[in-house]
Amino acid sequence: MFMDDKKPGASTTSTPPPTSTPPPASTQPASTPASAVRIKNPLISRRRFLQGAVAASVVLAAASVGASGQILGPLIPSSSTSEEIIDWTTLDNRYKDVKGKAGEFQPINYSEFFYYPYDSSVSPYYKNVIARLPDPLVNPNPSYSSDPILKHVVAFNVTCVHLRCLVNPGYAGNPGSGEFRLQCPCHGSQYRLTDGVPVAGPAYDLGLNPLPEVQLSVDANGKISAVGTLIGEPGIGRTQ
Repeated sequence: MFMDDKKPGASTTSTPPPTSTPPPASTQPASTPASAVRIKNPLISRRRFLQGAVAASVVLAAASVGASGQILGPLIPSSSTSEEIIDWTTLDNRYKDVKGKAGEFQPINYSEFFYYPYDSSVSPYYKNVIARLPDPLVNPNPSYSSDPILKHVVAFNVTCVHLRCLVNPGYAGNPGSGEFRLQCPCHGSQYRLTDGVPVAGPAYDLGLNPLPEVQLSVDANGKISAVGTLIGEPGIGRTQ
């Protein structure tokens, strides 16, 4: 008797293959990266910052205008219009102490430095010097020709008009055959002591201006003062 080989039959209740349909999209919005989140007014918005900066600049600009209407009025002190420098007796005695000696050819011995019309806190370029002119030299400024004191003194701003070093009273040449001058220690410019006109060095070679002049007055007690404004500008010189 033959026995049939029994093969498994196809199942009539097979499980359907899994579906490949993607799940429905979420209705919740995707989260935004923290770096892209716009933070409103964490401390102050850019617009408000700019508004504040502009307002502050307006206030500062208004505050910088002095009563005279000049910009930076409160920041730069007012210039002096008169300042006592030295009395004539002191200056003249300094000269007499060295007259006829080697010290006569060092006019810094009978000179006095001072600041005018601003002090050194404003600028070092407002430094000036007054000197007693050695005999027989006299001040060529006609305003002083008849004054028994001022015709013997000169006063100049000491800012060299070449490159703004500060000049000093000195002497050029051999004693007795040279000239009293204001000399620049930086590049060798030299100015006549009597009138501040360039006579040697770069200031002369370039045809630059004479040193600014300080206007002077003297009272009944012989006290010499700087008055008015400088004739010329420090570092630029005098053009009149």
